[in-house]
Amino acid sequence: MFIPLEGQGIISAERIVAIVRHGDETAIYMKDGSVTATGFKPETLSRRYRSFVKESRRKASEFKQKLQGGGPIYDNIG
Repeated sequence: MFIPLEGQGIISAERIVAIVRHGDETAIYMKDGSVTATGFKPETLSRRYRSFVKESRRKASEFKQKLQGGGPIYDNIG
């Protein structure tokens, strides 16, 4: 899954090794040795991750229901 950062930034949770707060910034350490800085606290990142997962599951469920119900997606198939 992914963690939304500031703006349009997003990071794969699979790449993260550690999330450490340093003063007013949070360092996100990656498996490849790189580091990304964010202003979000680790608790905020966790909330954003859970919210992203919840919203993704909701949208996937809606999409699946549309496919099973023969909604507008099937109307365009010739």
